[in-house]
Amino acid sequence: MTALRLLTPTRAVQLGLLAVAIVAGLAVPYVVGPFLLATATLALIYGLFAMSINLLAGYAGLLTLGQAGIMAMSAYGVAYVAVRMNGGYLQQIVTGMVVALLASLLFGLMAMRTSRVYFLMVTLAQGMIVYGLAHSLAAVTGAENGLTGVYRPSVVVEDWKYYYACLAVVVVCAALMWVIVRSPFGLALRGLRESTSRARMLGYDVALNRLYGFLLAGLFAGVAGVLFAYNNEFVSPAVAEFNTSAQAILMIILGGVGTLSGPLFGAFVIVFVQNVLSTEIDRWPTVMGLIFIVMVLFARSGFVGGVSKLWQKLLARRRREDAS
Repeated sequence: MTALRLLTPTRAVQLGLLAVAIVAGLAVPYVVGPFLLATATLALIYGLFAMSINLLAGYAGLLTLGQAGIMAMSAYGVAYVAVRMNGGYLQQIVTGMVVALLASLLFGLMAMRTSRVYFLMVTLAQGMIVYGLAHSLAAVTGAENGLTGVYRPSVVVEDWKYYYACLAVVVVCAALMWVIVRSPFGLALRGLRESTSRARMLGYDVALNRLYGFLLAGLFAGVAGVLFAYNNEFVSPAVAEFNTSAQAILMIILGGVGTLSGPLFGAFVIVFVQNVLSTEIDRWPTVMGLIFIVMVLFARSGFVGGVSKLWQKLLARRRREDAS
């Protein structure tokens, strides 16, 4: 009974959409061809990356513009060990994750005492630094040529197997985020989002909690970077571009800020439009713009947020009808 009371309409809609997405995700390799399967795999990876930004922006109120730099450093960590050192897969993955966490720690220490526009500027500068280093450190990154020769483990070398591996990783990461945002630490993050002064009065260390949030977001961005490296089997400075972070932010807005499944939904829409619709329509950016205009006018809380509000209205109407 207690669990049912805790299951608010918004949470019910989010969990329902997530369940539908998982079932649909399992069926993808059976109903689409190779191109759409590759598109779906890329959408899962970008969805996880967008979820990492949403963990900060949606729950802590900290919109980071440099998260692509962390994902890029993770991908480069994998590629460097694979190409330059000829290391094993475990060494590649561990290196990618460690590099991402170290970058998150460094970036978090630089940004944790800033807020609002200053936080935006600091994180934007961090992303630009990574992008610049990716171009200048040719011995490490291959500069414009990138690093080629990142091969998937033999157990997931086929595209459908790698798709299922990415799906499993995204589901596990989403479950971990669900636990995090509903833990005491998650409540503290939301308290910081609402009012930092009130959080300080209650005894919370604002800077330290922001740093922890930055590390957790960097951890998930690092996972996305590892998946990205194996998916493309090639890493270049393009992954560190500001455009990568900007697209992820658009995915969050489209799906719903502060929702778990929203960024994943937004990722599928944007990746599909860019990779599938663009082959049929020359002016596909216009279509993308129209989608965002419709969302801003009719569902400012995003798709998941809009569905949640509609569900709440339907429940309220049903209660009134039952009461009468």
